[in-house]
Amino acid sequence: MHPADPGPATTAIEAIESVEAEVSGGPVIGRREGPERSVAAFRGVPYVAPPVGPYRFAAPRPHAGWSSPLRTDGPVGTVPPQLPSPFAALMGDPVGPDQTEACLTVNVWAPLTGRGPYPVLVWLPGGSFLTGGADLPRYDGAELAAQEEIVVVLVNYRLGALGFLSPSWAEPAAIEGAGTSLTFRATGESGHVTNAGLLDQIMALRWVRREIHAFGGDPHRITVIGQSAGGQALAALLALPQVRPLFRRAALHSAPLGMPPLSRAEAARTADALLAALSADGNADGIQALRTVPSERILLAQRQILARPRARGDVRPPFQLVADGTVVGPDLLGALRSSPPLHGLDVLAGTTRHECALWYGMDASLAAMTREEVAEEFAGQFGDRAEEALRLYTSGPADRPAAFEELKTDAFFAAPTQEFGDLVQERGAAVRLFRFDWEVPGRYSALRACHCLEIPFLLGRPEARRAPLFADAEPADLSGLRAEVRRLWGSFVRTGSASDAWPQHRRERPAVRVIGGERNGVLLRSLLEPVREALWTDRGAN
Repeated sequence: MHPADPGPATTAIEAIESVEAEVSGGPVIGRREGPERSVAAFRGVPYVAPPVGPYRFAAPRPHAGWSSPLRTDGPVGTVPPQLPSPFAALMGDPVGPDQTEACLTVNVWAPLTGRGPYPVLVWLPGGSFLTGGADLPRYDGAELAAQEEIVVVLVNYRLGALGFLSPSWAEPAAIEGAGTSLTFRATGESGHVTNAGLLDQIMALRWVRREIHAFGGDPHRITVIGQSAGGQALAALLALPQVRPLFRRAALHSAPLGMPPLSRAEAARTADALLAALSADGNADGIQALRTVPSERILLAQRQILARPRARGDVRPPFQLVADGTVVGPDLLGALRSSPPLHGLDVLAGTTRHECALWYGMDASLAAMTREEVAEEFAGQFGDRAEEALRLYTSGPADRPAAFEELKTDAFFAAPTQEFGDLVQERGAAVRLFRFDWEVPGRYSALRACHCLEIPFLLGRPEARRAPLFADAEPADLSGLRAEVRRLWGSFVRTGSASDAWPQHRRERPAVRVIGGERNGVLLRSLLEPVREALWTDRGAN
């Protein structure tokens, strides 16, 4: 990277603030940001061609490049088409900038100290495969890049129906090559592939591995972190040996590994419902309509799908990973068991203590749940041991809503993440597990240590820390924990070892480090509460 040459329309101040890098597609212009303007920020750098026109729903394709310097020095990059998140106001998300299907871009923040090559952190954002993207304030990477001297990359990928619509005529893409030579080939006549949004992520990782040296990054020290839906996607990618050469380390934050991918039949039924909402059908005209209808109409149809009645507590997204048998298997942990060993891979994985409080913690309707309704939920998980399990989650009638919430947290997140940690360690990876325990104080205290809460302690700029979620928190508490989290994760990105006081997890010597809260730094045996651990272990053995 070097200062950008001032052009005829460039002011002296712009020239001082501008930084230029050269990637294979052409030159890109970024700007100085972060503490003491010590970081170069590039927003909206393409990693593949835009998936527009006839290439909507197609596998990602190489970008043709550009001849003139590409301006990536704006306050935002590109935003994938999406509906508003139900948690946007709580998290302090802006009322977003313009959205575009030409969204397959990355944001890059790179230190300017000249002490590179720097280790690299690539973040795959969550949002239930429906919302999110690289430009949210809580994902800003400038502070982390400056404080830990690492390159931070945020990935945009196709969301919702545009990324995961899987009608009956869709086919999985064939994976050809591996590592930096990996490509995809459509296998069906329609060119419509399953899991297009996941293929985008893979191509973003390929781009980082091939191009990050242009930003001072070390292509041999790449850590991929996936949060929520991004973590579930990363679990699927770990089972693909063609993808593993693209990174050295992996971290899963709050991955809902207890939510299996959709079957082809389930995905096709959802696609039929969306086509009906668009007044299209499954013939050739319907296929063409899906490619030509404005994305705003697809989002309106998607809204109708999301509004359909569903069972209490069902928060599974209707557009998500699809078990296509090639890229994604029906069981993510099963696919990992069947894949080659993970020798040489460093893995970090964990959850927040009260993941599902984000969905249920402030849901007043849960207070009206009868004992029979709660018991039915437990029977679905534990069968004839439901009554025993219910006793371990409650101490009285008032605990029923909390028991429902905590059951969902354990079923979707804690228990399968604990199993994931055991599995990847046995498959040869060096594993560290964490549980984030810091709880929201004040008016939103019902959310406790909820889903997404850890993100602004690692990434983000001051704007994100002024979100309503943190309105009643002590700034000094936030600052101290943020410094600790960044130090630990920065060490993991650099070396694969977060701390000497954070031992590797092994099934025979389990270790889960508590992050934040009253027990900060304590080592636990499990992500599960001790009285419930055997319940889930026995369930998994049956």
